[in-house]
Amino acid sequence: MAIPYSLALRLAKPGFPEKGNKTYPVAQYYQLLDLGKMAAHMAGHASKYSKGDIMAVTTELTSCIREQLLLGNKVQLGDLGAFSVTLISNGADNAESFSTGLIKQVKVHWEPSNEFKDLLNDCVFEYVGTREAQAAARKAEKERLNEEATIKPGEEDNAEDETPTPDVPDTGGTGNTPPSGEDDDEGLAG
Repeated sequence: MAIPYSLALRLAKPGFPEKGNKTYPVAQYYQLLDLGKMAAHMAGHASKYSKGDIMAVTTELTSCIREQLLLGNKVQLGDLGAFSVTLISNGADNAESFSTGLIKQVKVHWEPSNEFKDLLNDCVFEYVGTREAQAAARKAEKERLNEEATIKPGEEDNAEDETPTPDVPDTGGTGNTPPSGEDDDEGLAG
């Protein structure tokens, strides 16, 4: 079990191009687990609850957390952590000139419990390249396999065995967002 990452070249200090660029790790993911997949995973842990039970409780919990946040409450969920809201606003010159019309966004803030605060000590990392590099490698491998499938008997000696493997880590990473049109469920290491 490892956390996949790629590398990206970014400004060393955002807003100051004169400071130059540095290479930073960008967390990637193998697949997106929706509620159904996560409920099936949880049910597979010798749980007395079925996938349907877990989905129903989770759906209701989500609705109730939202309701409580809109009522101005903070919700503490044991080892999962606490949920509250933060406000994004334009500033006012003083308290008298402030109005709620200056509030531009209400964001949900997750305050992790100790269970989630320090994952660094419990994880390992695996370099996987960017999603773009993974997609290019999959495409090249499919093309190679298609070419091999079309080789006529007796032409085997002329076939080259080339596996697309980058010699240098790709530094054009874009983060966790897959390129448009790429299927999240396909995964990185395919």
